[in-house]
Amino acid sequence: MFLNGEYDLPADFFKINREYTTFDFFCADGGANIAVKIGIVPLLVMGDMDSITTQTRRRLENVCQFIELPADKTFSDGEALLKMLKEQGYTDIHIFAATGGRLDQTMFNLQLLQRFPQARIITQEEEICFVDKSVSIRGKAGCRASLIATTATVGGLTLEGFKYNLLNSSIESGSTLTLSNVIISGSAKVSYQSGGLLLVVARNAPPPEKTRHGLHLVK
Repeated sequence: MFLNGEYDLPADFFKINREYTTFDFFCADGGANIAVKIGIVPLLVMGDMDSITTQTRRRLENVCQFIELPADKTFSDGEALLKMLKEQGYTDIHIFAATGGRLDQTMFNLQLLQRFPQARIITQEEEICFVDKSVSIRGKAGCRASLIATTATVGGLTLEGFKYNLLNSSIESGSTLTLSNVIISGSAKVSYQSGGLLLVVARNAPPPEKTRHGLHLVK
């Protein structure tokens, strides 16, 4: 699903990542502008339609469904769309254009992950998801990973397969103990007993550093 934040992925992202050929696409309001720009026709656009352009609406009005919400409401267009997808039984929801732009909207989008743990935010650099007590991370050796407490305290935190492992530790909200760790195993694991955690994982490992050769000056 597309929100109305900054879309920073390569133009050919959905062609390269073939897994998305089996996905259904949805947009929250102005997210439809992004979808049309990169050549994607969504099944549905939901929102109060204050961000979608006239050109985009004309392009989509005969090929997808529109659900128009009132402008005065107690929830965001993105939250409404996530709720609908959850009710329809979607269990693997990838959210694009959820960050950038307004900081308050970015922070609320991150918090929505705790309410909708079947969703994850995808950016050019990272994937962000809520850890529902435990998660296994496969195929990410060498990637940077950070854990952010979403509650006052997280208890019983154990990290396995990381450069800096933890065993039954506790962290408080705002602690940087779990900032910029590195996954060193092909199958790492995060688990905790109480509280809540967001996991931020780099999508790709950094390239290996080039060996520097000494330079000898001869007089």
